[in-house]
Amino acid sequence: MIRVLIERWLKPGAEEAFDREMRALRREAVHRPGYVSGETMRDADDHRHVLVLSTWRSREDWETWRASSARAAIDARIAPCLAEPERFIVLELV
Repeated sequence: MIRVLIERWLKPGAEEAFDREMRALRREAVHRPGYVSGETMRDADDHRHVLVLSTWRSREDWETWRASSARAAIDARIAPCLAEPERFIVLELV
């Protein structure tokens, strides 16, 4: 099992559009093989700083989802909301 931490910084005023697209992304992800769970969290001191923590059965399952056309389409709608490129960290459970 792995966890994926995605860090995003939003442009000012982009929160509503970002939240809408994140809901769409989650609706797609939950049906993907290997998806276990996911949480989206905002920094309590800066709501433009968003972290997503998802759990996947395997890295292969995550990489398949990450490379999917469904995810790419939603990512294209999320990109205009971002102040800088998102950052991915794949974490292994020990």
